[in-house]
Amino acid sequence: MDTLRILEFWAAMAWADGELHPTEAAAVLRLINASPELSREQRRVALAWLEHAPSVTVDAVQALDAIAREGVYRAALGIALLDGVLHERERAFISRLRGALGLDEATLLVIEAEYGMAPATA
Repeated sequence: MDTLRILEFWAAMAWADGELHPTEAAAVLRLINASPELSREQRRVALAWLEHAPSVTVDAVQALDAIAREGVYRAALGIALLDGVLHERERAFISRLRGALGLDEATLLVIEAEYGMAPATA
């Protein structure tokens, strides 16, 4: 299971604008707590991302299967919109992530439509 890697991308999205908004922190914590398969050490690592941004490159998403990559993108968009503002640095992260996902354009557009994002903003 790639749970820790998936959580790492979600945390990176939450930190993409340079700060962790309280609603983003709460969402990441909920996701960590909803992952009982994490070992004690993995949970410690994931909880540390509430204090500082993980250092992950978007290209690492390619190690996940297609369903997990879709989930990462859905969650990343949801997390980015939690504080009500889509910052330029968040847009840049989303754009890089989108390019690295290796998903077909139709799938990406469906996911973006779920979050009310026009293709030009992703």
